[in-house]
Amino acid sequence: MHSKKFTVSGVAAVNTLKKYSISDREILDKRVKTNPRYADIRPRTNTGFNTHRRQELEHEIRKYYKVRNDEVFRRISLADLLQLMVAHAEDTEAAVSYQYETNPASDVNGSEIPIKYRDEVELVVHKMTQLEMETKVRSPDCPYVIIDVRPYNEYEKDHLATAVCHPFSRMSRAVGWECPAMLIYKNHPEFIIVIYDEGEDVGPEVVATLQHRGYENVFLLSGGLRLARDKFGPPLVTNEISTIVKQEVIEAITLQLSHIVLPPLSMAEASDWWEATTKLPNASDSANNELSNRTSMPSTGRQTSRSQIKTKDGQSVPPWR
Repeated sequence: MHSKKFTVSGVAAVNTLKKYSISDREILDKRVKTNPRYADIRPRTNTGFNTHRRQELEHEIRKYYKVRNDEVFRRISLADLLQLMVAHAEDTEAAVSYQYETNPASDVNGSEIPIKYRDEVELVVHKMTQLEMETKVRSPDCPYVIIDVRPYNEYEKDHLATAVCHPFSRMSRAVGWECPAMLIYKNHPEFIIVIYDEGEDVGPEVVATLQHRGYENVFLLSGGLRLARDKFGPPLVTNEISTIVKQEVIEAITLQLSHIVLPPLSMAEASDWWEATTKLPNASDSANNELSNRTSMPSTGRQTSRSQIKTKDGQSVPPWR
């Protein structure tokens, strides 16, 4: 491509176009400048699970998960753990309401209303029974226990609801490397132990060590606290130290689960993940409304007569028809 030259009176020759030769490859690097105003805007047309969506999903999986082929432990997803928490809270609430209906004289915890005067012998027997119950290994009250293996100062800032702090540095001890919750839940046939850290940095080591030391019901929470913080946030991620999930927290988690689709552990579930994201309630409507608001431009007053044609009902006819 050769540029044409033209001369103006009193002015030297001016090139209208830049000269490129056949061997010059700079023309291949020429790109159209992008407008940062429309950088976050996506097209309205849903083309399905294409290559671009697959690349985004791969990036998200690599961001949260560090799955290896030689793992000797088992994993549990955040969605499965939250569903277990919700199911246990519903069963507990149903049991408490049934107990209150059958025995109205009992309080929420199931203990009888204290009598004003008690026999001294009965009080001694009660204390003896309570002492025997405390010395025995009690059975778990919850079908799961969540253990945070980060340092205690990080645990105080934020952690998962009902999580117990057990720093991973205690695993190097020869004696006393287990916490009471681990001893209660160890190898129980109906309950599980869930270990998590910030982003699967030390969690896999801790779970593998526990399995080598005889724990058979221990699981690693995939994604760790980073996934829960980014996708859910409060009230699932909190700084309150409590072993009981409040009903308000359960309701908020249930609402968030209905509007959030977590990334899968592998690309084998990518198509199912994409179908789940497209079936979210009001997801397409909110996205279209957001895009229409963001792409709306002020009118320049140069509309064609074709774009202003209206039907008998008063509706405007699209200009492409």
